[in-house]
Amino acid sequence: MATHESVETVLRIPRLFSTMSAAKSFSSQSAPPASTDGDVQFKMRSAMDLHPSVGKWVSRRVVRQSDPQAGVIADPTSSRFIPADEIDAAVQGISQNGFYVFNRTVDQSITDAIRAHAESAPSIARGAGTPPAPIPRTAPLVGRYDLVEEVSLQCPEVQEFATDPAMATIAQRYLGQPVLMDEVAFWWTTVQRAEDADINAQLFHQDRDRLSFLKFFIYLTDVTPDSGPHVYLKGSHRSLPWGLRGDGRKTDEAVRKAGLWDNVTELCGPAGTIMGVDTIGLHKGKTPISGDRLALENEFSTALFGMDYEQPRFTPTELVRERFAAMPWVLQRYANAVNG
Repeated sequence: MATHESVETVLRIPRLFSTMSAAKSFSSQSAPPASTDGDVQFKMRSAMDLHPSVGKWVSRRVVRQSDPQAGVIADPTSSRFIPADEIDAAVQGISQNGFYVFNRTVDQSITDAIRAHAESAPSIARGAGTPPAPIPRTAPLVGRYDLVEEVSLQCPEVQEFATDPAMATIAQRYLGQPVLMDEVAFWWTTVQRAEDADINAQLFHQDRDRLSFLKFFIYLTDVTPDSGPHVYLKGSHRSLPWGLRGDGRKTDEAVRKAGLWDNVTELCGPAGTIMGVDTIGLHKGKTPISGDRLALENEFSTALFGMDYEQPRFTPTELVRERFAAMPWVLQRYANAVNG
């Protein structure tokens, strides 16, 4: 086993240099390529086994943006999600712990509107192979129901969350490079099929879809220790023992054996709770044993290099049009929707 691990470590070094070359080529093009080659994606994820900070290290060295709009962000005080007076604390908290839970919750009218949309819009029952349909909340069949981005963005408040300039500001300050918004995820977690913890992201893992990124989550339901809180291994965005660095899922027992269980933190809170999380650190969703949980997430990254990305079609609100005009580089994935 040790020999196999030694061989893999040796292989990760050329994969790291290959990743640097590919990321440099990707970011040097006038417009982002439509996708990143699958083999390149594998090499990037493998190279990130070396250390949790490898992706950020690569990004800072090879990702360069020549567009004069890169780094330009709209006024963060216009956010209805992030208090401007918590921006500094958020950057510091994420840097230190890997996450920051904002002290103020979002106004109930916003969370009610987003939750109502999630209750009526079609979602995909993960692993069931059934057509998209509204979640049967009183009798769910699977442990997770996902709303695709285009469906999520039919809700004006989701559009507002996805394009939030205060979140972009925090991400840009934390990552130290211009950022763009590259993903929206929206899903229900239920008490059903606890045996599907792997596909439902309920085992510890690292996100490695991009080189350098930061995510924001909002709870749209009250989240207690029994209803599926986000769980994070504090400090693991900065350091991990070798036994926990490999790509893939990790059990609670593996974290305990590493002597790190005291650093495991369950992030609970009422509907409207927002958190910024560096998910290169080990994290998971706890399997609910009572009730269901609705969460909305967006991600800001330094480049679209990595996983395949979408350019969703939707009808933008006037607010989104204004924000796109103010920060077109940050919101470049929405150019077709705004200009179409």
